[in-house]
Amino acid sequence: MVVQETELVDFPCPICENVDYDVIHPDTLDNCLPEFGYDFNSRHSDHYRIIRCQSCSHGYCSPRPADLYRSYIDVEDSEYLKNTTQRLETASLVIETIRKIKLSGRLLDIGPATGDFLSIAKKYYDSDGLELSKWAANIAVKKGHTIHSCRLSELVTNTDYDIITMWGVIEHFEFPKDEIIEIKRILAADGIVCFWTGDIDSWLARLLGSKWWYIQGQHIQYFSQRSLDKLFDEQGFKRIYTARYPYVMSLESMAKSLGRYPFIGPLANAIFSNSLFGKWTITFRLPGELFAIYQKQVNQ
Repeated sequence: MVVQETELVDFPCPICENVDYDVIHPDTLDNCLPEFGYDFNSRHSDHYRIIRCQSCSHGYCSPRPADLYRSYIDVEDSEYLKNTTQRLETASLVIETIRKIKLSGRLLDIGPATGDFLSIAKKYYDSDGLELSKWAANIAVKKGHTIHSCRLSELVTNTDYDIITMWGVIEHFEFPKDEIIEIKRILAADGIVCFWTGDIDSWLARLLGSKWWYIQGQHIQYFSQRSLDKLFDEQGFKRIYTARYPYVMSLESMAKSLGRYPFIGPLANAIFSNSLFGKWTITFRLPGELFAIYQKQVNQ
């Protein structure tokens, strides 16, 4: 693991700025940077201290480095490329829901990685993405996608977006309130924000505790429905849709994800990591996999 180049900084709650908290999981990174890829090695779940705001219930990491974003610029993740097919299938399911609200328009996918969701979205929308990883952005561009390689606050656009999507992204935001303000800036009057993240209040998250799969070193925000509503409501958004995220996984990929669990992991790997069963897919809609859509309110 890479040792921290800067000291860790304490932060107030990024949702309500309260400073009173309860520690729910102690730091396990020991002054090292977290893993930014998805090979689910033994260090993948090491994390900064996770605390929970006593006022709004939001969970977040503090202390942590003051600028984790810069670490994403040079991220390369060849393991990520192995799951392209299942991400395309997931995107097709998600698009079905979005099209019930917006049949057409301009779409921005924040954090598109190698552009799998954009490959589906461009069939229905004028779509582009915003990606910090140079490696991922280059792959997406080679697929024919328009990618902005900048931070959201630096994005300049002449036409507002009708749809903004974030799939497994909002939990990486250092300052979620600032990012939602920027999203509001570039979103049309009745535009929508669609995203997937973990729900720390789900019964499965509470049952698994520190073993919950969303507890990962690169995740620094842990939302509840309550803290999400507060974040978006205060910026003039209304929640119009909530469901469990339809996540398509191959059995081989599922076995790899279960590798963090000492007893189930080896058994799942032995059964499913083979040519006979490995490529079979299952669509999961698990507690804690939160799919939400918020709409910008007119005159807000």
